[in-house]
Amino acid sequence: MRCLIAFLMLIMPFTFSYSQGKRQLANDTINQQEAMQLNKLASACRLNFDFTHKKVAFYTGSGGDDRRDKSRYFSECAKLKEYYPDAIGPMTKIYIFDEDEKARANGYDAVIVYGSVKQVPSKELY
Repeated sequence: MRCLIAFLMLIMPFTFSYSQGKRQLANDTINQQEAMQLNKLASACRLNFDFTHKKVAFYTGSGGDDRRDKSRYFSECAKLKEYYPDAIGPMTKIYIFDEDEKARANGYDAVIVYGSVKQVPSKELY
């Protein structure tokens, strides 16, 4: 019995972290304040996209496959600005979806992958 409990305690965190994959988080819609920051980032990346009221997913990790909520991304941006006031945000790749990709991605308009060393093909994001 102890072995079974120990096994379950070991496997539960891995099961949860794997299952969080592409799930929708509580509030993935970008508000006006967040849009200002993301629009600045998009402009720096030479993208013409307005994030206001768009549904955006955030991923991080060395493989770019660890789903996070938007508050974590913006808190990391704030921490970075404490040390580098001119920084726009952490190393970030922005994927903007067209209408077909948006439909396959459950209505998401974009995905932001940050802090990742791997280039993630956009087809793996939805």
